[in-house]
Amino acid sequence: MGELLRAFGAMIPLTITAIPYALLGWPLLAAHRRRRQADRFSASATAAVDMTLALACFLVLCLVTMPVTGAQGSRLSLEPGTDLRLALSDSANLWQALGNVLMLSPLGALLPLRSRRLRSLGRIALGALAVSVLVEGTQYLIQAGRVTSADDILLNTLGAVLGAALSKRLWHRLDVRPPVTIPMQVRRVCEAPVRLRVPRSVWDERYSGVAHPQRR
Repeated sequence: MGELLRAFGAMIPLTITAIPYALLGWPLLAAHRRRRQADRFSASATAAVDMTLALACFLVLCLVTMPVTGAQGSRLSLEPGTDLRLALSDSANLWQALGNVLMLSPLGALLPLRSRRLRSLGRIALGALAVSVLVEGTQYLIQAGRVTSADDILLNTLGAVLGAALSKRLWHRLDVRPPVTIPMQVRRVCEAPVRLRVPRSVWDERYSGVAHPQRR
């Protein structure tokens, strides 16, 4: 447990500090969206999802760039299954494995709510795999003192897929319905000329002379 706190203990006060800012930004963003959306529930729900995503991305970024106290440099462990065997034999490594599963699970659960293109477990798995490779590669390049492991990539991807599977029933709940368009009424004007038929008995010589004096 001491090694676990040494590696991730700094994230506890950082998380406690970042959560009030996210809670403060949620109503402000929701109020801004209510001006454009008539549905208050949709505006509040989408604002909550976006602020949670921003908080999760911020914490992951801090976790990647935060150096481990007392560590000499990053290490590579590219053999799959090595860290998992250590996790089953040591409680500290087990908690670290669970942390890797939970690291990208909020992104896998919330991103399909905001993006229709990611509403597939396969796409979530590919996206989480790319993000996890980027995270592990960044940890190794900046020499933060953490272990760049193939098992961490697999656990991060697994956590994102599990999060997406748990939220699959809610993917369509936040979709904004398009407004109903009322077709514009067009007045149709008859282009054909109107012909009035006057009976022959009405059009006699007297009316013809009045209407056309030149005929006299």
